[in-house]
Amino acid sequence: MMEVNGESQEINGCISPDKILYKGEISNIKVKHQNIQNLNYGAVQKISSRFFIDFVNTSIAIIREGAFLDLPQLHLINFEGNDLSWISENAFKDLPSLTEIYLDHNKIQDISPRAFNNLPELAKASLRGNTLASFDQSWFYKTPDLQFLNLGQNRLRNIQRGAFIKLPSLTRLWLDKNQIQFVDKDALKGLKNLKYLSLTENKLKNFDFNFYAPSKSISVSTNHNNITYISDEMLNVIGSKFLYLLITGNPLQCACLDKLIQLSDTFNIHVPQLKFTQSGAVCTIPKTKPNQCLERRDDDFQEGFWISFKREHTSTETLD
Repeated sequence: MMEVNGESQEINGCISPDKILYKGEISNIKVKHQNIQNLNYGAVQKISSRFFIDFVNTSIAIIREGAFLDLPQLHLINFEGNDLSWISENAFKDLPSLTEIYLDHNKIQDISPRAFNNLPELAKASLRGNTLASFDQSWFYKTPDLQFLNLGQNRLRNIQRGAFIKLPSLTRLWLDKNQIQFVDKDALKGLKNLKYLSLTENKLKNFDFNFYAPSKSISVSTNHNNITYISDEMLNVIGSKFLYLLITGNPLQCACLDKLIQLSDTFNIHVPQLKFTQSGAVCTIPKTKPNQCLERRDDDFQEGFWISFKREHTSTETLD
């Protein structure tokens, strides 16, 4: 079943003008409840109207090279909630008007280099809720205007040096609800336009990396990690670069939290942990030198020291 501008019709084979019975300008196409499995070469082609396309419950598992051809005004593609596991090279290429693509809540494990190739207007890409174990900026080739990238709720563990350096237009980056334990100090190198970063609900123990955006321009969420310590160097970065910091639900040492409180007063940084209203601990007390904010081993804390910190979290914060 397919809907064109809300009107239902049956179609076999590719989606093209000679197969679509609708007369006039096409503004939207919805393909739903089809057992398609693979989206092959030329699956959608030769439609000149400005339109978007939405695939709903189609069981698509693979998008192959050249699936979208000769579509000069296609501006949005939505694959949310299908069975996608793999996106091949050039699956999305040469779409001059494409601005948004949504691939959320699929089963994507692998994306080939240049899967998103030559998309000069692509501004927003969302891959939330898949099973990606790594991110490779080579997926996005010749996509100079990508501003919003959502990689939340995947299985990412590490963010390497210069991981986004070929995506200099990024302003919003979601890495929340992954399994991230390590972020290289220069992972954000080249992101001079970054305004918002979410690392909520990961496994970070350290929060110590560089930011390259102008002063007082960045909002950052590190809620619900395992952060116990923030260095003086990082506190200076927070004071000079950040508009907003969320750090609730981390087992911060009490001495480190005190420093953040002082910083928030001095630099007008908002630290919601100060307004703790839910049950659970506010900070942790190490076994040695409890009045000092120091980088420590886990054995300097009581066993299971993070358990008292509330972990449940139902939504991603919006700091805009």
